[in-house]
Amino acid sequence: MYISTSKFRLLRHAAVAMLTLRLTAMGIPAHAANPTAHDFINAASTSNYWILPSGNYSFNRTTAAKDITPQNISGLKKLWSFKMSDKGPNETSPIVWDGMMYVTSAHDHVYALDAATGKKVWEFADNPHVISFAANRGVGILDGKVFLGTLDGHLIALDAKTGKKVWDVVGVHNPVNTFYTMAPEPFQMADGKWVLLESASNGDWGGIGYITAFDPANGSRVWEWKSIPAPGEAGNNTWSGDSWKRGGATPWGGATIDPAAHMMYLDLGNPQPDFNGDVRKGSNLYSDSMVALDISGKQPKLKWYYQFIPHDTHDWDPAMAPLLFDGKVDGKAVKLVGAGDKAGNFAILDAATGKLIHRTALNFQYGGASAPSAKGNYACPNTNGGVEYNGGAYDSATNTFFVPSSNECGFWKGFHQVVYVAGQFYLGGAFPKMVGPTTGQFNAINVDSGIFNWRHNFDLPEIGGALVTPTGLVFTGELNGQLDAFDTKTGKKLWHDDTGASIIAAPIAVTVKGKEMVVIASGSAGNQKVDAIAHPDNDATITAYALTK
Repeated sequence: MYISTSKFRLLRHAAVAMLTLRLTAMGIPAHAANPTAHDFINAASTSNYWILPSGNYSFNRTTAAKDITPQNISGLKKLWSFKMSDKGPNETSPIVWDGMMYVTSAHDHVYALDAATGKKVWEFADNPHVISFAANRGVGILDGKVFLGTLDGHLIALDAKTGKKVWDVVGVHNPVNTFYTMAPEPFQMADGKWVLLESASNGDWGGIGYITAFDPANGSRVWEWKSIPAPGEAGNNTWSGDSWKRGGATPWGGATIDPAAHMMYLDLGNPQPDFNGDVRKGSNLYSDSMVALDISGKQPKLKWYYQFIPHDTHDWDPAMAPLLFDGKVDGKAVKLVGAGDKAGNFAILDAATGKLIHRTALNFQYGGASAPSAKGNYACPNTNGGVEYNGGAYDSATNTFFVPSSNECGFWKGFHQVVYVAGQFYLGGAFPKMVGPTTGQFNAINVDSGIFNWRHNFDLPEIGGALVTPTGLVFTGELNGQLDAFDTKTGKKLWHDDTGASIIAAPIAVTVKGKEMVVIASGSAGNQKVDAIAHPDNDATITAYALTK
């Protein structure tokens, strides 16, 4: 019997729908062989997978998982732990799909684990040249491939089942001063074409920041957006002379996307040279800024920007990705976007216009109006203070934004001359020396007022991100290795456990084979190292927690 192509498709879709219903009724997550556009767009509504760095395109680290509650969290125990063969700072955000977990190490190793047991399935190891510091924040997954950005500027596709290399391209324009730390983000553009988003890490080395869309089939370049305006473009006159050519403004944290509005939000890094603004007079757009880009066409177009710190001389950029959420202001629901900077400020903006709603000081601030001098001067926070790259999370039940931050001061010295040397830091001064005590906070900010609902103080700097559950819990990690859970309303610490190494990544939550897990990466403290850390160089580890019966 002849069946037409269109009829065959209808029958196939009906069969898939019936299977999905049966699996759902049995409590088994129904996955396609590969994540679809629907899976990516609706990622926040399920706990059966975690396929984006923060779980969803909004970079709001929340979970739909409801098993772990304030009432039973005392039963949360270690389910498994996996020690990586590559030690170092562990900043990875695990990607979980169809029972597999993919994580990265500081030197770009990729590990595929059985998500239920933590057992290694395969490992990809190809240690690259390290320009400055070792860091990798995870992988992307699409079309049966796992994608990796490397410390020597390569974009690599691996077979998700075997770990074998599928293709390998040099994605950066200048491998001498440019590398990747961001987890590649798959996204389907308005025209239906899939791309991989990856941002260049080159700002502190005298480059111009940019984000690139690559074709996931072969790594070819689809489009690119540069963060420093060239002559003839709006904003170029905010740079004196030709200083814009080495202006920095790297998009470090990742790309936040509103698929329905075809908008992308980026936080851009500090201007260069660091610690000396004399050779780049002006506000230096779009450094230290959040930008909103219209991505409905073939090339991104700037819609609005908000500059956190004009003419930054202290490396106080917003390192986290913007966080997009629907919050309440004056009793009305508004689409908002929030981010913090390393100067210790947290800003909430109208996502449609960039209008500032609230700006809240989170940390002790001193000396910001004076640039580093030749004799030296004090300023707070230090370059590792304020809000760092893990960002936070928004809780719709309490209209609260949770974000960690750090108090840390420094003594700064500027140089009389600024010299660019390829492959080295482009500095106008020495990296500041840490001065005085270093402490941290976990901040619960009321979105309606911009005032704290509560704060929890730590004896060490705090950059462990946040994960919110619908049951009234918020998780964060500490430099001392503890993973903590707080009551979202009261700020009471309800649970903690020691992972054995410093936490400088954010937790995720996922359900595998019917078991809800909270997963966290830990390792050495890296750039966040302070003398008070008890175990600064312990093994890089992935730890999974679940409720005991």
